[in-house]
Amino acid sequence: MDEAAPDAAYTRRELLGAAKRGFVRIRKDFVQRYEKPRASVLADLVTGRKERALDLLLTIHALQPILDGEALPIQTWALLLGDDVTPRVTNTALKTLQDMNLLEISGKRGTPAITLKRENGDGEPWSNEPLTDPATRGRGFFTLPFDYWTTGTIDELSLPGKAMLLVMLRDTQDPNGKRTFTMAHERAQEFYGFSERTAERGYFELRRANLLIEHAQLVRAPRHPLGRREEWHRALLKPYSTDNREALRAAAAAAARSSGGDAT
Repeated sequence: MDEAAPDAAYTRRELLGAAKRGFVRIRKDFVQRYEKPRASVLADLVTGRKERALDLLLTIHALQPILDGEALPIQTWALLLGDDVTPRVTNTALKTLQDMNLLEISGKRGTPAITLKRENGDGEPWSNEPLTDPATRGRGFFTLPFDYWTTGTIDELSLPGKAMLLVMLRDTQDPNGKRTFTMAHERAQEFYGFSERTAERGYFELRRANLLIEHAQLVRAPRHPLGRREEWHRALLKPYSTDNREALRAAAAAAARSSGGDAT
């Protein structure tokens, strides 16, 4: 008996499983530029309502370790984005990313060869090494667990939820740094280049997906009528928590050391 055609869940599980490490590293300046204005490539995708382009870019980065120059059929890329995503929509997303200087496309339309550029849109070739400029040293990468694809988070969240997930992943990456995210909604435009409404909707979606834990703290605020204001502390829950991401990174590093490979 013939086997059923693969669906999105099967395709994601099989291809991402071959990458083994369980997460993809994304440069932090994809989410927020180091210099002012802070609006980034992520902001351009969010304000331009380019959700499929965002998903495709993250997916290409996630599969980079196993592609090794191999061109996947456009139908496969479409399935990786979702059961209802067509090759035509996927080709449009590829063209958007090329226009944004995030990748180059060559080869046949049905089996595009993709060459990645850096996530910050500067047009430089992609590599898994941190930037060497002393001004940006140590700012590095954040990690996005493969659960984003394999548990269906990519399908459950819309663009605001995905934006705030990436923002919080970036800002709670360091296990020795801050463990909660405290941005007020009204600072979203200044800090990340998208609206307060987008931030509010993003928090709502993360809350609805049971990916967010929150608590309010009263802090001194001399300009406030009551002398104190609420400061909301938010953190992501497993599988996107800081601790879980650090565990994935440590496991990948240990596996790389035992095999003489590269943990990145």
